Amino acid sequence: MGLTCQDVMLPPELQETIRPDATVATAFNVIRRSRIRILPVVDENGKYIGVFTQPTLMKLLLPKAATIGSDRDNWRGRIGNLSFMSLSKEDFDAELERLKTVKVSDNLSNPKNIPIAAPDTPVMEGIYLIHKYKRHVILVDPETGRFVGTVSPNSLLDRVFGEVEILGM
Repeated sequence: MGLTCQDVMLPPELQETIRPDATVATAFNVIRRSRIRILPVVDENGKYIGVFTQPTLMKLLLPKAATIGSDRDNWRGRIGNLSFMSLSKEDFDAELERLKTVKVSDNLSNPKNIPIAAPDTPVMEGIYLIHKYKRHVILVDPETGRFVGTVSPNSLLDRVFGEVEILGM
């Protein structure tokens, strides 16, 4: 049998996760400290709930007026110029303070945009999901619903190729 997603995943002990009742401010700190873009949300038993992402965090920092309609599937609008909105350090600190009362569970990414696979999924399917969704693949045990790990381009390259370099470069 060929490689599976489990063979190339970042295991849960190396993957930051967060609980659904945690605040967005806590998620902000984890994302900033770890330099990650995706934060799996799991309950106290390790069951997968959803994903909180760095782009969601950025959206929460924007003024509400800048994000009106952006939740629609077909929204591709652009606001050409936000220079009329300013953000001082004090404004930013106030937004972070507000996020201390906002729950991660209220701001999960749309499940349609998150690729989920079983650990025994062939690695080629995992690569396809990364390509299609432009995101990490979340591995969930189909029997228990528990979070197992993530597959990212980096985990794939690290685990499959290790220290291999393309010759002639």
